[in-house]
Amino acid sequence: MWILALIFSQCILNVFCEDLHSSLYFVNASLQEVVFASTTGTSVPCPAAGLPPISLRWYLATSEEIYDVPGIRHVHSNGTLQIFHILPSSFSKLIHDNSYYCTAENPSGRIRSQDVHIKAVLREPYTVRVEDQKAMRGNVAVFKCIIPASVEAYITVVSWEKDTIYINAEMSRFLITSTGALYILDVQMEDGLYNYRCMTRHRYTGETRQSNSARLIVSDPANSAPHILDSFERREVMASHRVELPCKASGHPAPKYRWLKDNRPLEPDTRFRQSVTGLLIERAQPGDTGTYVCEVWNGYGNAEVIGRLLVKEALKVVVSPRKVKGSVGSQVSLSCSVTGSEEYQLSWYRNGELIYLSNSVRMTGQNRENLVMAGMAKSDGGAYQCFARHGKMSAQDFVQVILEDGTPKILASFSERVYNINEFVSLSCMVKGTPEPRVTWTLDDEPVVRDSYHRISHYGNAEGHMVSHLNISQTQVPDEGVYRCICNNSAGTVSHQARINVKGPASIRPMKNLTAIAGRDMLIHCPVIGYPYYSIKWYKDSNLLPFNHRQRAFVNNGTLKLFDMQKDVDEGEYMCNVLVQPQLSTHQSVYVTVKVPPTIHLFGFPRLSIGQRIFIPCVVMSGDQPVFITWQKDGRPIPASLGVTIENIDFTSFLRVSNLTLMHNGNYTCIARNQAAAVEHHSQLIVQVPPKFVVQTKDQDGIYGKAVILNCSAEGYPVPTIQWEYSIGAGVPQFRPIILNSGFRIEVLING
Repeated sequence: MWILALIFSQCILNVFCEDLHSSLYFVNASLQEVVFASTTGTSVPCPAAGLPPISLRWYLATSEEIYDVPGIRHVHSNGTLQIFHILPSSFSKLIHDNSYYCTAENPSGRIRSQDVHIKAVLREPYTVRVEDQKAMRGNVAVFKCIIPASVEAYITVVSWEKDTIYINAEMSRFLITSTGALYILDVQMEDGLYNYRCMTRHRYTGETRQSNSARLIVSDPANSAPHILDSFERREVMASHRVELPCKASGHPAPKYRWLKDNRPLEPDTRFRQSVTGLLIERAQPGDTGTYVCEVWNGYGNAEVIGRLLVKEALKVVVSPRKVKGSVGSQVSLSCSVTGSEEYQLSWYRNGELIYLSNSVRMTGQNRENLVMAGMAKSDGGAYQCFARHGKMSAQDFVQVILEDGTPKILASFSERVYNINEFVSLSCMVKGTPEPRVTWTLDDEPVVRDSYHRISHYGNAEGHMVSHLNISQTQVPDEGVYRCICNNSAGTVSHQARINVKGPASIRPMKNLTAIAGRDMLIHCPVIGYPYYSIKWYKDSNLLPFNHRQRAFVNNGTLKLFDMQKDVDEGEYMCNVLVQPQLSTHQSVYVTVKVPPTIHLFGFPRLSIGQRIFIPCVVMSGDQPVFITWQKDGRPIPASLGVTIENIDFTSFLRVSNLTLMHNGNYTCIARNQAAAVEHHSQLIVQVPPKFVVQTKDQDGIYGKAVILNCSAEGYPVPTIQWEYSIGAGVPQFRPIILNSGFRIEVLING
């Protein structure tokens, strides 16, 4: 345990010495397996961490947050997962042989560690043994320590004895291989006088075992074909490590050896060396993977060893770009590069949650290594992780996506002024936003016409802001009016306007008819040109405005504001009258049409169960025709695969489903649209599934004063609530269960 704590502390020091690319990081990203003895327990620090404030949580690989089981499992406040020592009777595969992961979360986002398989090894009886061997004088003898398959992965051969003497390197004819086999070279007759034993140690419990004694039967040399003494079928090794491929045979005369790889003789390589025990490969490389054949022969026959070598390279994942800053509404693209294996499964996560394909999320590439997200919302910021998994190996990398409010903001602009004819005019707007805003110019709500006298230019300044200029070289009276610079990007739109006056005879530009929306406010601008003028007045049906509280006339700039437009009252012709001289006026008229937006009769879905049918109408009670009605599910068009039928008749749309399933659950939106506006109404459809037990509690024996864990789980929709009850059986002592954890699992402490 103290070794694990030391490694963990060193990892923390290494992290803080680096220039961290975010406030979230991993202290031990390589941790993927923790094996321990059930008699000792273990503590596993969270492999993920972050700068304060930080929240650390542990989950099962199935994404279920784990809970404390008193005396068995506990998550400490510092994020360390502790599994206590247990008796074999308390072993639970769910707790003691399962995959977990840990998350680290702070305001920057959330990252999840790779899956960590935590396994408790139970103490179980086992024996190791050695069998008698035969060898000819001058040949080689091989003893092997035979270990039961159930514990073979945990047992290491630590030594061999010849009678009571430990065999060591000083005994020149004796050799212990990396796999724990004992080789006796140049066998002599006296080698048959001793007993040979192996000593093993359990890697996790520390238990040692000594085998039985075995003898070596030595005979005089006799002509014979090769007989294989040591071989291999499969070897796995990580790249850059040493690997030994055993191939040893007896025979007389002494056999010769030749190695082939993938049916071809081994090419010369300084990393390959034929040793006494077989083929030794230094610094193994992925290219060394293949099928190896060891051919053995002498004048009386031949034999061969065939085995497969797999050189595994650690998976490595790199997500690019390393720094991602965008704005709300923008598109973000990430790429995941994987090395170490040509075969792998790739997954993308946002703040620890798996990312699924949608209308705004695309994944391209052979293994979905490119993630493209459009229309980013503020909530889409945070930590993005790419996981690559191949067999028991996994790797990940992450970047932090920072989304700023990129709505354009005007930092500097122009104000109202009076100019003389032929005077030079320069109007400018300086704006910032992400992505870079696009700036357009209008005069009295019409686009400014570019020509030799009217030029528009854009450039970015040293601070990264966009500056747009509208220059008029020789100002004329028609250049007068309300100028507006409109700045927009995918995050929004902002504008600034001011009036430019040009001295000269006053008049009014022709006005286009307008359309208003009932219930909303409206501005009507009188496009006066020429300066000065005496007054601007508005009339409707020969009545001077305003004549009620829903009308307001701005005498300075000639704007009329109408509040809460009403079709019967406000629709009609409006006239702007400009007094040019004390006895001379001019006027222009504009017709305002008021459109009434749709109104949807509110509807809702009743309580429904799987397999039932529904028929829901969306009725548009009012609004100008024509009205177009559409439906959406969860903000997107309803997929055809759901089998939903939609019928539109006049001002009503019917949604019909003949066989409800869980796939139909969601928020349904009816959208009614006409020339005035689009309105919508939402309602949630919940298809209920009756509860059904998946795991039912079974009878269990308990020991007085000890804990017993009972399992129970059920499925259904909505998620069923599980309630535990107990009863005291007749004719038995009155044990009182104490429920320590409620939900799918409880722990009961049996007391008198």
